[in-house]
Amino acid sequence: MRSLNDREPIQPGDDAPDFAFAYGGATHRLFDFRGSPVVLAFHGAEWDPARAEHIETYNKLIASLGGVAGARLLQIGGAGPWRDLSFTDAALSLPVLAADSAVARQYGVGSEPAVFVIDAGGVVRWSQVGPMSLVSPTDVARAISVVAAPFVHEPTASTGEPNEAPSAGWTRRDFVATALAAAFALALRPVEAHAERAARLAAPASTVRPVTLTVNGRQLSLSLEPRVTLLDALREYAGLTGSKKGCDHGQCGACTVHIDGRRELSCLTFAVMQEGRRITTIEGLASGEQLHPMQQAFITNDGFQCGYCTSGQVMSAVAVLDEPWGPTDDDVREAMSGNICRCGAYPGIVAAVQEVRRAQATNGGGNRQ
Repeated sequence: MRSLNDREPIQPGDDAPDFAFAYGGATHRLFDFRGSPVVLAFHGAEWDPARAEHIETYNKLIASLGGVAGARLLQIGGAGPWRDLSFTDAALSLPVLAADSAVARQYGVGSEPAVFVIDAGGVVRWSQVGPMSLVSPTDVARAISVVAAPFVHEPTASTGEPNEAPSAGWTRRDFVATALAAAFALALRPVEAHAERAARLAAPASTVRPVTLTVNGRQLSLSLEPRVTLLDALREYAGLTGSKKGCDHGQCGACTVHIDGRRELSCLTFAVMQEGRRITTIEGLASGEQLHPMQQAFITNDGFQCGYCTSGQVMSAVAVLDEPWGPTDDDVREAMSGNICRCGAYPGIVAAVQEVRRAQATNGGGNRQ
């Protein structure tokens, strides 16, 4: 791939070009970071991974990767172009650079978004130049597994065991932090990703209009084409991916949200119709670290297996408590019949609803959202 300045991008195996940058009132160089892995992310100036709302998204991605990574991002801090990503057992510096800059041209990427993973010795180990959208945990896991292969699965000549310290000097901990940072840099590119979505929808500019949605107590200002469903607006534009797209035809219930306190299928309603209405998604049920009673009941009663339908099941179950259904298990099954669990976790789901219902009757309280 040739960049806009007709120079080949730096490839894996190449030495990372050194460059100077001003930070903290002093001039530094990339070579100053030798001894630690570094990820260079070329983005628009408005992209800021230290924004508080990104940390929650980062951790959701990490949690979804489980055994692949097994880390948790604690914080993102720092000023200027450098961001420090602190994990449970590792830390990494992530420089966010302007895509159309002298440094970008030095790396052969012109004005294109790009990410370079550089090992402790200053050698480029992985790179991605040009648009790429890693918006699902599956894609993130796939990208990490590709990067992992040379470092995690390569046996040593003497023992045949996985190499703990590859020839480049990386440890597994270094790899985890670096691969995660690379995946995040690609996955959370709001400016580029929004442009890709807009191009995919092929919406004429004249039909896009500003839409303000009240979601989980916050106002979100979005630019949407009138045919965008509430589900796509939440997932693709607002970054709230807890509501799942199952059938996309209103038949499975995985996309259930609350609109003005009533459960609705977000795949069957347009986002522009919800202005002025109060929308609650699965992300808005808990109070900080305290789970909603229904969320806790699903855990206690094993009300899920693969978990794909769980957010819709929980949202529907919470609404059922405020609806005039009978007290029996059969009544709960009828009330929840619009939510399909292909794993067959229905006994646990019914038990979770009944547990919360009994607790509310005992406490004499209403449903908390």
